[in-house]
Order: sequence, then structure tokens, then C-alpha cells
Amino acid sequence: MVDIIRYDPFREVISLRDAINRLFEESFVAPIWRWDETSVAIPINVRENEHGYQVQAQVPGVKPEQLEVNVTGNTLTLKAEVPREEVQEQRGQWHVREIRSGSFARTITFPKDIDSGKIEARYENGVLTVNVPFGEASKPKKIRIKAA
Repeated sequence: MVDIIRYDPFREVISLRDAINRLFEESFVAPIWRWDETSVAIPINVRENEHGYQVQAQVPGVKPEQLEVNVTGNTLTLKAEVPREEVQEQRGQWHVREIRSGSFARTITFPKDIDSGKIEARYENGVLTVNVPFGEASKPKKIRIKAA
């Protein structure tokens, strides 16, 4: 017996919408960090306020002299080398091994102009905080109105 299914033009549209929603959720809302032996992804927070952007990166176990902050145009790059621990010959089998080492780099491109000459960075308790002020072109300006 052959079943006849009524044509519904929105059936494909709904599945496409679900696929796009899943893509955005996986990419932006809850990113999945991919780890390998050569690079380590670190979590960051980027917040915008009335003065500019504040970037926070968790980099525990890294000394301030191992961190590098670079800016080119509206792009900020954070780099560091997480020291590799020399593991002596130990007996036993690893059950969990999540502490990674290696190098990392995160790049953030800001949508508004920034003032690279006034960027400040500080490192405290394993958290790197970088304050990135807006450039003059991005700041709101009050225009005086002249009476005729």
C-alpha cells in the first residue's frame, strides 16, 4: 500500500530554520573548544561600556612576562605560552588529564574605532584584563545648534 502525504511547503523551511538556529547556538552561544597538543583555547569575556571595551581572559599559571598583547587597527591579539611541565617517570595510569600546556592566541576585532595609544592591561590572580578605549571617531559628540 502506498501512503499519500500532503505537500506542506513550510516543512522544509522549518527544518532549515532549526538547522540555522543550531548553527548559531553551537557557534556563538555555547562554543565548543577544540583542544589539541599544539594550542590551547582560553575563555574570554568582552564587554562594552560608555568608555570602550573591557576584555578579560583567564590565563592561570602564566606569568605576566609570558603574555603578549598586540593591536593592529581595530584588532586586539592576546598571545601567551603556557609552560610545559616536565613529567618525571611515574608509575600508574592517567584517569583524567585536562591540564594543558602550549601556546594560545585569541584575536578580537572590535566593531567601533579604538584608541590604541591608551590601551591598558593588567594581570591579577590568573586573569588578564585589557581596557580598550574608543577612538575619537567612535565617541558621541554633542552638536550645538545656532539660532538664525
